Amino acid sequence: MEKKRNRKLNWTEEQGLLLAQLVNEHKGMLRGKFGPTVTSQGKRRAWDTISQTINASFPLVVRTGDDCEKRWYVLQSKAKDEIAAHKRESSLTGGGPPAKRLSQVADTVFQVLGHSEVSVTGLPTGIDTSMMQALEMQQR
Repeated sequence: MEKKRNRKLNWTEEQGLLLAQLVNEHKGMLRGKFGPTVTSQGKRRAWDTISQTINASFPLVVRTGDDCEKRWYVLQSKAKDEIAAHKRESSLTGGGPPAKRLSQVADTVFQVLGHSEVSVTGLPTGIDTSMMQALEMQQR
């Protein structure tokens, strides 16, 4: 008979925020391109250091470096969705309530990714097609 694998508790908001802050501290190693100073062993050590810090702060659930890395990619995905929704709401015209603020986790992930991340901010030389239509109408 197979052993049933026990699931770990879900990540809390506080754990996710701490993970994002720790990734921000180690982003040179974790997001850097491979080279003489950035190696796969260095990245692995950075993830292990992050997991040790999280385990020291939240001792009820033991997280591994792999757990932290997987959760980081989930946080990135969720934050990108939240940032895109925030940008959409911010650019709406008309009255209504102002767009809600980004969560602390999404804001921290945005700091890690940088404001030049294409998947978050779009192409710097890109132009909105509705803006092109408005310019064409003005020229007529």
